[in-house]
Amino acid sequence: MRTLLNTQLAGEHTFGDLGVNWRGAWARSTRDAPYEKTIRYSIGDDGVAFHEGQRNSTSFSELTDDVVSGGIDLSYDVALSNLRDMTFTVGAETYENTREAEQRIFSFQGSGLSPEFQRQRVDFFFADFNQGPGLIRLVETTGGGGAAAYDAELTVNAAYAQVEADILPLVSGSVGVRYEEAEQTVVSRDLFGGVTPFQPTVLENEYWLPAATLTWNFAEDMQFRFGASQTIGRPQFRELAPQQYLDPDSDRLFIGNPFLTDSELLNLDLRYEWYFQRDQYVTAGLFYKDIDRPVESVINDTGSVTQQTYLNAPGAELWGIELDVKKYFDSPMTGAFWDGKRWLVQANYTYVQSELRVGADDEVFPLSGNGTSQPATNFFTDGARLQGQSEHLANLQFGWEDDIVGSQATILVNYASERSSARGRPGEPDLIQEPGVMLDFVYRRDFGAFGRDFSFGLELRNLLNTEFQEYQELGQRVDINRYDLGASGSISLSTSF
Repeated sequence: MRTLLNTQLAGEHTFGDLGVNWRGAWARSTRDAPYEKTIRYSIGDDGVAFHEGQRNSTSFSELTDDVVSGGIDLSYDVALSNLRDMTFTVGAETYENTREAEQRIFSFQGSGLSPEFQRQRVDFFFADFNQGPGLIRLVETTGGGGAAAYDAELTVNAAYAQVEADILPLVSGSVGVRYEEAEQTVVSRDLFGGVTPFQPTVLENEYWLPAATLTWNFAEDMQFRFGASQTIGRPQFRELAPQQYLDPDSDRLFIGNPFLTDSELLNLDLRYEWYFQRDQYVTAGLFYKDIDRPVESVINDTGSVTQQTYLNAPGAELWGIELDVKKYFDSPMTGAFWDGKRWLVQANYTYVQSELRVGADDEVFPLSGNGTSQPATNFFTDGARLQGQSEHLANLQFGWEDDIVGSQATILVNYASERSSARGRPGEPDLIQEPGVMLDFVYRRDFGAFGRDFSFGLELRNLLNTEFQEYQELGQRVDINRYDLGASGSISLSTSF
């Protein structure tokens, strides 16, 4: 069961040329996941599947996550001339995120079980009449040493200043800087009163993050825009906490790495924009990113258990182009169905080149070595594509909007080329995922009934029944994960009170 409580309060005030904006928010999300079962089978020499007597689990996990934030902005307008203005903005904000997570795991175990016993139907296998001496028994296998619970906290305090101005009649710009101090902690907690082998993760950092934008409106409906900024990326709590969890999509065990650090990014982009009609445009952009210590996922062996964990790669860079177009047009046909509809075509294409930068002297700090430094070349290959980054991304939307009857229908096509989902073990190739083409259909219709306004919704997902495909390739292809995602549909009916 998942719950989310969210509340916000904000205000905007104007005192002549002075503007004051303030905001505050609190949110709590919880997850209670009981009786999550994992049951593994093997194929016998006769081709018949049998249950492995030791490889099953029943887990119970709980998580509570709280976020409190607030901020205030002060802006002041100054007239430079009749057509040019300058705006000064200063502000401050605070953010605090706390989390408590806990997991208990149990397993039915047995040894020396006969083949007939192991080939029972799963509900028979775990039934009470199969539990006892010489059969199977229920034991707790919850990890000790802090592997099953953790407490985490992230506190960020920031202040910033910005100046926006019309530099010339057709040229505007903004420049600003953000100062940020943050502390992120993850503390493992042993549920059995023992001592955790991991020291608490404490990331304390201060950053000065400048940003600048320059816009040239060389025509009434066209502009060039250049932007440069420095940003940071923090590892997630789950990436830091040394707590195992099973990912149902990949069917692999994941575990965090408490030795991760922040990533720092330099971002540059140049964009051409043409707004030829309201809500209709053509844009083209070039972008470049330089990333210091990006977080990547790697396969990790601990004893006989294979896990997927995380590492800071030494560095990476990527660049690419992006094309985006959105166009409305009137119905090409007439008739009861076609009249009053406004048709939409929207398309986006992104081409990305990325590569890791790994030198002979670079080091990483893996979980398997308990934070002891190892050569980065043991885990990463210089020039390899950045993890999770496809070379080609494209999407297309086609549909209509009918304001008269209140209906909207859209066909969505999304494509992503192959991408790395995890770095292989040392000496092995990366795990590659093929997302392929996804086709969806979404329909909405508003109507009135019983004196109320209702909205009917229909969603059909993965109409092409695209498979999930993940493999390794070195001379020949070996499938790691391959299964049908399946098509799905949902119907909704909503109203407002």
